[in-house]
Amino acid sequence: MKCLLCSTPSPNDFYRNKARQYWHCAVCDLIFVDPNDVLSAAAEHAHYNLHNNDPQDQAYLNFLRRVSEPVIAALKQPAIGLDFGCGPGPALSHLLAQAGHQLLNYDPIYYPDEQRLQQTYRFITCTEVVEHFNYPAKAWQCLMDLLQRPGLLAVMTKRHWGIDVFPHWHYKNDPTHVVFYSDKTLHWLADRYQIRLDIVGPDVALFHRGEGN
Repeated sequence: MKCLLCSTPSPNDFYRNKARQYWHCAVCDLIFVDPNDVLSAAAEHAHYNLHNNDPQDQAYLNFLRRVSEPVIAALKQPAIGLDFGCGPGPALSHLLAQAGHQLLNYDPIYYPDEQRLQQTYRFITCTEVVEHFNYPAKAWQCLMDLLQRPGLLAVMTKRHWGIDVFPHWHYKNDPTHVVFYSDKTLHWLADRYQIRLDIVGPDVALFHRGEGN
């Protein structure tokens, strides 16, 4: 067994409940579900269909503004971006369009346009997506390959606060959440990709690549 993000061998088997076993990496601080305990693709898809991501829902739009507002503040001129893992109701593109930006939608289930992964983008948004990565090292490399220089990557995911409190953390209970990041993990990613990290909220972080962000 190796860490799914940094490939450090022998992560700590620190927690197990009735459904899943969780591992913790002491190097990058990632917590991840044992690969044998993740949902099948069909079960995962069925669970996503239960989400209510209505672009007209004001509560949902307010939730997304936690990402859209710092992204808009960081972008100095109109830009083309990619909403990676946009889900069935891509509301974020509407919020960015109001500020003059074009946000294209990609989702492997709901918007599986592989051509969107054949170009690069001035900015990328990932809202409640990175915790679903079954292969986080590969997925983060994909994000970096899609990001221009200069470029901005905005990530929304709840961060864990250590293995001592993890057993009581509600976020782990979603059966499609399989990897969990801490501040330390985000800093590890920033160092790995030589990219500047700006943590702007309890569940939002911006990664700035290059100058002019």
